[in-house]
Amino acid sequence: MAEIRTITDWRMPPPLQGAYDRLLNALGTEEFGSTVRDCILFTTAGARRLYLFEAQGRDQSSLQYHFCEPGLTRLLPAYTDRYLRLDPVCDAYGAAPSNGDMVLLRVRPRDIPSASFRRQFYDEPGIVERVSVIQRGGGEWRVINVARHSQNGCFSDDELSMLVGIASLALPMLPLNRQRQASGSQLTVSQLEDRFAARFDDLTLRERQVCARAAIGMSVEATAIDLAIAKTSVLTYRRRAYHRLQVTSPFELCSLVTH
Repeated sequence: MAEIRTITDWRMPPPLQGAYDRLLNALGTEEFGSTVRDCILFTTAGARRLYLFEAQGRDQSSLQYHFCEPGLTRLLPAYTDRYLRLDPVCDAYGAAPSNGDMVLLRVRPRDIPSASFRRQFYDEPGIVERVSVIQRGGGEWRVINVARHSQNGCFSDDELSMLVGIASLALPMLPLNRQRQASGSQLTVSQLEDRFAARFDDLTLRERQVCARAAIGMSVEATAIDLAIAKTSVLTYRRRAYHRLQVTSPFELCSLVTH
């Protein structure tokens, strides 16, 4: 049976200190997915496959980026039609029911009941493990799937920590990355701070700084590092600003300053 682990506490591993800068610079561009991939390859022993997607449930998902063997691309329609509902990642959605919940899922070939699914996507290509980090958003689950080949073996505990760290930075950015690619809008943090200042003069400087970073998809952890303040302070400033602006999510926050 696949292992599902709730993520309740996470700290930034030192090798990831610069990762969010690279991700923010790539946000809204075609390089976002490959930047996530490069962060993973830099901090682990390797990955054969990578998928970034948003899902509204077991039957509906939207792939943003994939990195895999050339021959696998032709199997993706068959996966969607035949195997999506059978994928253990769908079972893990229930373990992250509330906004902000995160879980880690480890799947090995023996965890796939469907013989044809297991043969095509695990056994024949030599995949020994797939790790998914799933985060519940306001109206969807955001997911990163990373698979390892037999030549690299299964993920170590340290590598799992790195994957969770990268996912904690990248997953909140997925909806904004999609929206920015569609609209072509790529406002900088400084520009967003100026817009918050011009449109909402009752916000404090720190609240504007925190809101600008939330609007571009920075996590609480990344914001705390960027501003050199505690995570608890980030949460306090964000909560106060959300109350004053009468919003409940980064998406609503973003809509206040991107038009």
